[in-house]
Amino acid sequence: MLKKIVFVAGVGAGFVLGSRAGRESYEKIKVQAQKLWNDPKVQHKVSEGTEWAKEKAPQLQEKVTEKAKGVLHKNDAGSSSSGTSGSGSYSGTPSTGVPGSTGTTGTPGSPETTGTTTGMIP
Repeated sequence: MLKKIVFVAGVGAGFVLGSRAGRESYEKIKVQAQKLWNDPKVQHKVSEGTEWAKEKAPQLQEKVTEKAKGVLHKNDAGSSSSGTSGSGSYSGTPSTGVPGSTGTTGTPGSPETTGTTTGMIP
């Protein structure tokens, strides 16, 4: 029983001391990350990356759409007449695969594709 009490006391002391040191380290890392994120050079590269993605998005959308249509047609051709291939429907708009995405795709600059870039660190 004494060993358990000593163990619990050690865990408690380690937690208290570790959380204090951990919080200070966290705050230092947070400040450094904010400085890095707000650096003009970093923001310039972020802007370049955003522009590049906006340029490439329509091409990628076409490729994904064509592949999805090909898979859809391939599945339609291979389905049996008994109707056991599934009861789902295809809306013609491929999902983006991004968590929280509705699968809506629009043209660049449209409300569906524009958004604000928020800071990496709150």
